[in-house]
Amino acid sequence: MKKIVVVLFAIFISSCSNVEKSPPPENLFSKDKMAALITDLYLIEGAISSNKTAYLKTGVQPSSFLYEKYDMDSITFQENLNYYTDRVEEYLLIMDEVQENFKSLQDSLNARQERINKEEQSRVSKNTPKDYIKDLEDLDPDEEI
Repeated sequence: MKKIVVVLFAIFISSCSNVEKSPPPENLFSKDKMAALITDLYLIEGAISSNKTAYLKTGVQPSSFLYEKYDMDSITFQENLNYYTDRVEEYLLIMDEVQENFKSLQDSLNARQERINKEEQSRVSKNTPKDYIKDLEDLDPDEEI
């Protein structure tokens, strides 16, 4: 029984070793460009899935937007995607860069939100209790609030 398992395992391993990889496309994207493209693709897909109604109202086609932005067509995109997914090590490097892109975006959004919060807080802190008391004193006592 062990011999049969070993033989089947050997056949399986040898059959997997001759898998042909996709040839490089004529317009091969750099890893940086592919990472930027995948980052944008994930952002668009996330935006669509979070608010499909708003997406439908815009009438924007995400694929057309990406094709125009990266000066490509669907075939070029698919060829590049196939090329990199057939080369796991390179694809993992691209996905690491995509993850870094998202981390940078998150850091940028956090910094922007902190700045907005500080601006709001400074506006609120400028209106001290003395200002509120002064505002109350300026009110006409016969006027209803």
